[in-house]
Amino acid sequence: MKIVLTGFMGTGKTSVGKELCRKLGYRFVDSDTMIEEREGIPISLIFKKKGEDYFRKVEMEVIEKISRMENIVVATGGGVIKNKKNVERLGRRGSIIWLKADPKIILKRVMLEGGKRPLLEVEEPLQEINRLLTERLPLYAQADATVDTNYITPEEAAQEIVERLGLDSPVVTVDLKERSYNIVIGSKALQRLGLRLKEFRPSKVAIVSNKTVFPLYKDMVLKALNDVNITPEIILIPDGEEYKDFTWTYHIHGELLKARFDRSSLLIAVGGGVVGDITGFVASTYMRGIRYVQVPTTLLSQVDSSVGGKTGVNHPLGKNMVGTFYQPSLVLIDIDTLRTLPKGEFSAGMAEIIKYGVIADRGLFDYLENNRENILSLGDSIIHVIKRSCEIKADVVSKDEREGGLRAILNFGHTIGHAIETVTKYKRFLHGEAIAIGMCVVSDLAVRMGIFKKSDSGRVKKLAELYNLPTSIPDDINASDLMNAMELDKKVKNGKIRFILPESIGKVRIEEEVDRNLLREVLKS
Repeated sequence: MKIVLTGFMGTGKTSVGKELCRKLGYRFVDSDTMIEEREGIPISLIFKKKGEDYFRKVEMEVIEKISRMENIVVATGGGVIKNKKNVERLGRRGSIIWLKADPKIILKRVMLEGGKRPLLEVEEPLQEINRLLTERLPLYAQADATVDTNYITPEEAAQEIVERLGLDSPVVTVDLKERSYNIVIGSKALQRLGLRLKEFRPSKVAIVSNKTVFPLYKDMVLKALNDVNITPEIILIPDGEEYKDFTWTYHIHGELLKARFDRSSLLIAVGGGVVGDITGFVASTYMRGIRYVQVPTTLLSQVDSSVGGKTGVNHPLGKNMVGTFYQPSLVLIDIDTLRTLPKGEFSAGMAEIIKYGVIADRGLFDYLENNRENILSLGDSIIHVIKRSCEIKADVVSKDEREGGLRAILNFGHTIGHAIETVTKYKRFLHGEAIAIGMCVVSDLAVRMGIFKKSDSGRVKKLAELYNLPTSIPDDINASDLMNAMELDKKVKNGKIRFILPESIGKVRIEEEVDRNLLREVLKS
């Protein structure tokens, strides 16, 4: 990300920029300094010897170079914003902040600096400042946000920018080279959504949500977007796993076409896993791919479906059987959304967090056992377990984006869980509940195969119960129906049902084939 500071001379671009770099660990870049280094003389001499037109030409070339940099804070010359192309280039994957100050304060600061400013070498410098500010006001208004630096220190101004952009929140990076993106986790993240979207400079924006979730966050989301002059299209689908299908995919495509969305447009998925999956699938297929941002509002989607780029829709014969691998541009997790989440939905999300502990982090598993009350009350522990879960998934996805090997471990409990969802037509269990049952059954299977301790299997079941999750297959679900559903799972290869089996808490292995008779016996028991 880039933070671009614009504004008149004397508004604090350099001092505030350096404070920002200190806080964020970014590199500081001053466009005027780069010009002086390139030309070998001070800017005042460039103006005198070669004129302002030459200076603006060099400035434009330097801005083009800066626009390709990442993780920097840029202090721009006062006139950079006069050129529309400069603004467009600096705005790529960056936020433009206008530092604003009164003319008298500007003049006082410039005089105290003692440096010569070519544009103020006139008889009435205050009058000239007023004239130039009036002239540039519509140009500065192009910035994404404004910070008044009149009566605050550079450190206070930097802190205000950090808070406005949400850069004080924990961040996890999914490292996929040219497709890398950040997962931002924190409180009040929805209020900063608009500024985070501006860095993508979309031509049009659409919010995809459902009729249950969107009314909860409508006012907050629309205000955040309206504050940065974004007026989104709103596309709502019914609430429920059964609506994650081609009918509603086709509907969303149609709404985008009617609104004349193009390849530089952007979608925002506001909701749980169903909304995220179908929005990602639409984004990957509309005009062969447009950008999208995940704003997951359930615990399950925050730690699982919003991260990793798996998109898809269901078929009557199987869950997520039609889909793509397509990464979002950003995942914005606002933990405050969990306060409106029904208890059952929260428990369903905890199933995926338990999964991460079993497959990769015994310490996380222990933490879940020992911090139940703080987690359930949405204390500091909830941010810790969400962040750790995202870190584990980000690490796995970075190493194996398209599930060629390692990523398969994320499916622990899912083969049986998906089968349970399929035979119950996605109506009886929440996804996390089905996965919790799947994890407990697979743990029992691993015990019977002699690769997992019975005591550890008992810990998995007890932890699931601790977070109010089901742990066994109901008696009225037929084992043969489950076997038939598993035969159609995406993880089946050459007729062999692949399972992720625990060897110990924190370590699993991929088993390419499991004895069918033993599997059927475990399902029945």
